[in-house]
Amino acid sequence: MPKYKHQYKVRAYNLDYKPGETDLQYYKRLAKVADQRLVRLEQLSKVEGFEKVKSFAYDRAMRDLEAYGGGTRFNTKPPVNAAGEIDQRLLSEKLADMRTFISSVTSTKKGIEAVFSERAKTFNQEFGTSYTWQDLADYYQSGDASRAAKRIPASNTTQRAIGIVQAARKQAEKEMAQNKKITINKQDRVVYEKARELLQSGDLDLSILKGTDKEVRARMEQIIFEYEKEQFK
Repeated sequence: MPKYKHQYKVRAYNLDYKPGETDLQYYKRLAKVADQRLVRLEQLSKVEGFEKVKSFAYDRAMRDLEAYGGGTRFNTKPPVNAAGEIDQRLLSEKLADMRTFISSVTSTKKGIEAVFSERAKTFNQEFGTSYTWQDLADYYQSGDASRAAKRIPASNTTQRAIGIVQAARKQAEKEMAQNKKITINKQDRVVYEKARELLQSGDLDLSILKGTDKEVRARMEQIIFEYEKEQFK
């Protein structure tokens, strides 16, 4: 049996069989654990800041359940065939799906926070961005990442450009609130050009900009343009 492990500092559930445990007992135990996690994720999705938790491992589990005829739970009652006997093939398939779900780092709140906070830390250090883990999760799960990649194939350029956009947003909000300027770090010309392109794109509403009103966006465009003109004149 494969070992389901991840590198994040989140306690993993032991998926090994217990001594003397039968396939049926093992199935019922995993189904109970999986269903409890599904319920917790559903409850967590109603908490502010966690609205998108059902987009990760939960969504994959729902697709698996749909393949078995629908429903929202794996169900501790084992699958049976037309003769009313346990369907061993289907039992094995569902066990594999449950192991995948339970072993997924995004099947728990701590896991979701760990995977995206670690990614956010790495991204912010490397590209000068200022993602919160929720921002980064939204960026990838909303489809913005794939849309941005189609516009700008070089992912490094995309992320550095997003760093400029994020800095411009912070500066715009501060200037409008306090009339006080801060500094945007110097980048190369192509990054500024791509930052303006991302900001102005009508078909790419960056997750990190959602909730930003037109006045702030207009000021962001002005800030990026002014810095671009000053740095590369």
